[in-house]
Amino acid sequence: MDISPEVLQLGTRLAESMARNGATMISDKIRAVRASGRQEDVIAGLEEIISDLLDDKSELTRIAQSYQSELVSQQLSSGDVRYIADTVFPLLEAMAGVGSVADNERLKQLEAMKPLLSVETVNVLQLLGFNFRRAVGEPLTVLMENKILSSVNRSQELQLESMRNQRALVELARDPEAYERFRSLVGAG
Repeated sequence: MDISPEVLQLGTRLAESMARNGATMISDKIRAVRASGRQEDVIAGLEEIISDLLDDKSELTRIAQSYQSELVSQQLSSGDVRYIADTVFPLLEAMAGVGSVADNERLKQLEAMKPLLSVETVNVLQLLGFNFRRAVGEPLTVLMENKILSSVNRSQELQLESMRNQRALVELARDPEAYERFRSLVGAG
């Protein structure tokens, strides 16, 4: 399972906070402050420790909220599941069409897949750790990217071939004998 850089950074911040705020660490700080002996120094030191603990508590709250945000961004809500099921399956059914035996077989396969996109099934799979966005969304993104890039590459190849054809015609026009042979081959003459 790949861990995103954001989650790694959150884990690092959490570990740093835990190291700063371990019971032993706080006890050592309090002992050191008390050892100074002067009441003003002890009070100032304890206030600084309390202030640091409050800052770290705020940091831990931000880390927890960030973890929650990361978790929520990976899960599909029941509304998301219904929306996907209501829009994707009709689209796939329309694309499969009706007519040939292969098309009917595709429709049967789509019908068999419908229960997989029920709210209950998605919730159970997500509880087990399945990440639909990563498992389905990322491959679809890559597939579309490749489709677009291959389309652009084909367009560039066609332009290049057209330029080669034009260059060959110019070369043909420069050679009167070759031009006449070409005309006789294509029947223009």
